[in-house]
Amino acid sequence: MDELTANSHRLVHLDLKGAPPKLSYLEKLIPLFKQWGATGLLIEWEDTFPFHGSLGVVGSKKESGRPYTEDEIKRILFLAKECGLSTIPLVQTFGHLEFLLKHEEWRCLREVSRYPSSACPSHPNTQDVIWELVKQVIDFHVDNSDLQYLHIGADEVWHLGLCEMCLQRTGNTIEGRGELFLDHVLSIARRIKETYSKLKLIMWDDMLRSIPNAVLKNYDLGQYVEPMVWLYFSAEAFQLPDGLWEKYSSVFSSVWIASAYKGATGSCQQLPILPHHVSNHERWLKELPIISSKFDTFRGIALTGWSRYDHYATLCEMLPVSLPCLAICLRTWLNNGFSMQDLQSVARALGFSDSVLMGMDSLPRPRPIPAELSFPGWKALSSMELFCNLEHQSRIHLDSSQIKTWLNPWQIKNSFGNPMHIETFIPPLTQLLVELGNAERFLRESLEPLIYPVAIEEWVSTWIDPLREQVQKLVDDARAQLKTEGQGQENTSSDKQLL
Repeated sequence: MDELTANSHRLVHLDLKGAPPKLSYLEKLIPLFKQWGATGLLIEWEDTFPFHGSLGVVGSKKESGRPYTEDEIKRILFLAKECGLSTIPLVQTFGHLEFLLKHEEWRCLREVSRYPSSACPSHPNTQDVIWELVKQVIDFHVDNSDLQYLHIGADEVWHLGLCEMCLQRTGNTIEGRGELFLDHVLSIARRIKETYSKLKLIMWDDMLRSIPNAVLKNYDLGQYVEPMVWLYFSAEAFQLPDGLWEKYSSVFSSVWIASAYKGATGSCQQLPILPHHVSNHERWLKELPIISSKFDTFRGIALTGWSRYDHYATLCEMLPVSLPCLAICLRTWLNNGFSMQDLQSVARALGFSDSVLMGMDSLPRPRPIPAELSFPGWKALSSMELFCNLEHQSRIHLDSSQIKTWLNPWQIKNSFGNPMHIETFIPPLTQLLVELGNAERFLRESLEPLIYPVAIEEWVSTWIDPLREQVQKLVDDARAQLKTEGQGQENTSSDKQLL
């Protein structure tokens, strides 16, 4: 095992803004993360944190069935500590603030009034509201864990320097926008450091990449934060900006990196693409010698697992179905590379009879459905594989040349159809409806112990209901056409003239 991978942090990122796990499920997962090689959790609470006071409307509600109460979070932090895992909360402080800015009380803090994504750094109330967000999270963690790090986000600030107040400060230049960004981040960081002097701060690096090096040096950002450099592409597309390590090492003495085990290959992806994520980790491993030669300290890696691309985005890969990918990515990192022996070992440990079933080979649909696995929540993976097979099958029917030839919208509108062909469509489509209903029941049963009902309803309404409605409409249209018994409308006079 390489020294850098053995002795540095390995954080499992929990993105709780999408399908947050129930406490009873996390009680099973946290020890498993430790067993697989994690050293800590990077927890992005977003609106699942029980904010109080003026922020009470932002966070989780204490009514039954919603994440998380104070006691539940205390339990999560206790379990992590008991397992020897550090916990690092992530609180967004600039971009990705939809969970705050969507509320009418803080609409005035938006950089662009129509868009709830980014805060205006020039508004006189922005700093105080964000400070209250940060302070409540820090204080809770200080009281219930050995808090050493806080991640302040600051990635993907899509709207920066656009309002009148900000334009006056920036002069509408690249340098000016960079300074505007750094002024805000440093103001937050200094305030945190003044109150919690021993706390180390982490931030995403993407907004720093376009800021001129001279500006970064002038702000002495390395005194306050450590960058977490993220890139989620597979090896073929993996490319960091030229000179990035030289640029950052002139400002920062310590650095983090971030890979992905889910939520980085498509905004509505249902199952992780294992080869992609393994390849991403392999490529990051090749960067480690360069990183170690440039920085005094390589802090470690965060294996990110995004549940939504933003607060409003649809759910992508849920945590239960992504655990095999996380397990093999951690094994790849710990062993300083990927091997088929490692894959087979992890597959056996998770209960797969064959590594192919774990998804390393890119098989076309339908794929085999794994059964009787041995990791918590495995039935969710089986139910998702089943649905993806049915979705593929449904698309074959809905997009088939037969449907387009004998049951297209014009034919339906004009009751113009040949029963000989149309009657063949009904049995397979009716059977598909039955199978979709069975898949929904299986999925609900498998997810109910793991995540909250609101997330299950969202997923079913997003994926199963629209598909079922499309198939049901085809069945209804086919039956209506059969009632015409081939007595479709006659050609119009214009049609006759053309003939």
